[in-house]
Amino acid sequence: MKNIENKINKAFHNIDLPEFDNKKLNEKKGFVYMEKKKRNIVPYLVTTCTLVFCLLIGFGIYNNNFKVASKIGIDVNPSIELKINKKNKVIDVIANNDDGNKILSGMDLDGSDMNVAINALIGSMVKNGYIDELANSILISVEGNSEAENEKLRQEIVNQLNANLTNNNFSIVSQTVSNNQSLESISKEYNISLGKAQLIQDIIANNNLLTYDDLANLSINELNLISSNNENIKVEGNASDKAYIGFDKAKEIALKHADVTDVTNYEIEMDYDNIIVYEIEFKVDNTKYEYDIDAKTGDIVKYDIDSHRNIDTSNTGSTSNTISRDEALDIALKHAKANNVTTKKIELDDNSYEIEFIYNNKEYDYDISLTGKILEYSIDSYYYDDYYNTSHAKITRDEALDIALKHAGVSNVTNTEI
Repeated sequence: MKNIENKINKAFHNIDLPEFDNKKLNEKKGFVYMEKKKRNIVPYLVTTCTLVFCLLIGFGIYNNNFKVASKIGIDVNPSIELKINKKNKVIDVIANNDDGNKILSGMDLDGSDMNVAINALIGSMVKNGYIDELANSILISVEGNSEAENEKLRQEIVNQLNANLTNNNFSIVSQTVSNNQSLESISKEYNISLGKAQLIQDIIANNNLLTYDDLANLSINELNLISSNNENIKVEGNASDKAYIGFDKAKEIALKHADVTDVTNYEIEMDYDNIIVYEIEFKVDNTKYEYDIDAKTGDIVKYDIDSHRNIDTSNTGSTSNTISRDEALDIALKHAKANNVTTKKIELDDNSYEIEFIYNNKEYDYDISLTGKILEYSIDSYYYDDYYNTSHAKITRDEALDIALKHAGVSNVTNTEI
């Protein structure tokens, strides 16, 4: 017992008690103050840092692997969009039309390299007959938040295509796309991709006679052909014109009709005027010739011949040297070898007669001087009767005027010409 008691006393005296402030104890008797033991926050800091680190890692993984960094549009007639991440891996593939769905049938490109996916898609388009020797154009459009990164990616894709398609005669049209509300609206209105809307916008900017209504239904190869002289459009390789008669044949048709020999100074290009045409301009002596030739059939759609002769107006006041309106009309009809013309218009303007008439469903325009010289004439083969014969018109003259005034946002107009 004695040993046990000694051990208990020894243990009691060895207990470390907290130090107390005796002064405070004396001031507030009846209260016992105990020192609060400090909590160890290290485990909490470790846990918090671990969570933050995991979040950062997760965000980095998402940002590099699952977040869309760029969109790649591929248009021929099939229209397809690739969504890719920062590593140029495919996240998603979207078909923009029925032809695009046909190309994607049976293909799983998610997670594949961007260039591998593009080559696979183009290969499928070739296999399904959308790209061949008659139509060889491909539109590549790059959309993203950084213009510099877009341009870098565009060039990379073009370089890869040029390297991989060396044995094929392709024409690659490429561009960067800046998505804006106007372009998005046009894309939805005409049911075309954003890339095709951008290409058409660039074509119209270079030729304001064209409209989205004209061009929205054309193929990429056709758009490529009519934009060949547009310096703002980047093109690698020549668009195929094997579905058309060709520049040489179009030139031959124009020269034969003009009854002139071969000319060396001429301009020729493809354009769109309800149909794809070859526009040819050349000059022989003092006469300028302009022709529109149907690119598929070789038919002369219209032509204009301007002699650029000086009008002798020194005797315009003399009735002996000045022809009448009827005489001017007779000159035009004889030149056109036309007879029984009932629909015609004759106006005197700037000391010459401007004459228009319809014959054999063609529109003829003549400019004849007061001395009887044919200064200029043109023939438009694509003429429709409704233009001159109001009895066949779908709307009346008043309705046409009403449409124009509403579009202009004006009213109470008294001086009009229809």
